[in-house]
Amino acid sequence: MKNKVTLLNIASSLLLQVVSVISGLIVPRIILSCFGSDINGLVSSINQFLSYITLIEGGITGVISANLYKPLIEKNWKQVSSVLKTARSFYRKIGAIFIVYTGIIAVIYPKIVITGYEDSYIFLLTIILSIGLLLQYMFSLTMTTLLNADKKVYIVSFASIALTLGNIISVLVITNLYPDIIALKFCSAALYVLKPVVLGRYIRKRYDINWTTPKDYALIRQRWNGFAINFAFFIHTSTDITILTLFSDLETVSVYSVYYLIVSKMSVLIHSLASGIEPTIGQAYAKNDIEELHQKLDLYEFIIFFSVGFLFTVTAMLIAPFVMIYTKGITDTDYYQPIFGAMLVVSEALYLLKYPHVTLSYVANKFKEITIPAYIEALINIIVSIVLVQKLGLIGVAIGTATGMLYRMLFHVYFTSRLIPGRRQRIFYKKLLVITGATVIGILIGCSMFPLRDLSLANWLLHAIIYCFIFGVIYFVMSKIFFGKEINYFIAYIKRKL
Repeated sequence: MKNKVTLLNIASSLLLQVVSVISGLIVPRIILSCFGSDINGLVSSINQFLSYITLIEGGITGVISANLYKPLIEKNWKQVSSVLKTARSFYRKIGAIFIVYTGIIAVIYPKIVITGYEDSYIFLLTIILSIGLLLQYMFSLTMTTLLNADKKVYIVSFASIALTLGNIISVLVITNLYPDIIALKFCSAALYVLKPVVLGRYIRKRYDINWTTPKDYALIRQRWNGFAINFAFFIHTSTDITILTLFSDLETVSVYSVYYLIVSKMSVLIHSLASGIEPTIGQAYAKNDIEELHQKLDLYEFIIFFSVGFLFTVTAMLIAPFVMIYTKGITDTDYYQPIFGAMLVVSEALYLLKYPHVTLSYVANKFKEITIPAYIEALINIIVSIVLVQKLGLIGVAIGTATGMLYRMLFHVYFTSRLIPGRRQRIFYKKLLVITGATVIGILIGCSMFPLRDLSLANWLLHAIIYCFIFGVIYFVMSKIFFGKEINYFIAYIKRKL
């Protein structure tokens, strides 16, 4: 089982993301068709304002993970217990603050955003939407952090798959029996109760955790080293909808949320691949094995480049036609935004390409060293987005996000070269140049020889298959020519795990 755990983590994470993609397509479509773009935009907007509570976390999750790798390897259960007790106590304090914060948002939101709905309706909807996040902080986060750090990602994934499928069923039932958005969201939130129950039972059986162990207060102080990282991630995922809510309308927020839904689902597919590899990077660093670290980072980079290049280029070519098919019959706003869709894909791709290097910084516990660049990224994102949103609308916020992501990517590639002896930046930029060239060739072939004109689902699927084949062949040939070392290491790694 130990030899196969990385592949099991990757496979289970991929399965979770496939299920999440299915859910992400079904549930918003049901909301759009049953309740309209304004309700869809309203739900997305309130969720973003509620997510501001994650800023209070201050990056503690990354710090907790970094401090679990070594004691888990050494089976130092006293230290593991101390770290987990500290985490649980801190998360529950956040949960208590979140209850107060939710009440404030529920009262203030209808005063600052024109929605067309009564204040009492907004208040109740806000309370319902907060339940899932509250349960996460109160009960789930400590357990998921432990399991992820111990390469038990598959346990969390399988539990999440069951809950996601349950949510799809509940949405279908509620919309047929009692089509009310508050009832729908309440049933979805109620399912979150099951996750900590399942994970808690597994942990009690498999881990010798002593919850009476004294807390490690040094971890709480370390969280401020991770605050900038948490803040930058929050800005990346939340800035656009917040700015659109304040400077635009709920229909525009709905358009953004539909496009970002697709991009985010592609993003989590990449994250699922990364989640299976990340613990191996952390353990290689903890062992101070530089040769192994170089090999695994080479492999990590290659997988991310190949996956992002393939998935996100195909997505950029097909996202606007897909949205038109997906929103067919919904005429309360214009969902055809091809330039915005392409820009959104580019910004997310830039965010993901730096992922191996960000992971290395996290597992090396170098949060303090990367604090200022994280703040700079967030500042660039906010300023550029606010300046451009009033002139360019959706495209303006996408450009703001892409600009911030580009800066942070360049920094982390540089920082890795300082962190690992003998690691040269040109290794990354060689991959970037080759992937970019292959991508341009694929786009030219696809657009010139197989343009998508008929917006039917069957024709869209046909073009998706054609584009995937084109880029699959081009990337495979490119990999054989330029990345033979990485391919050989990947094959050897798979054989060793099997």
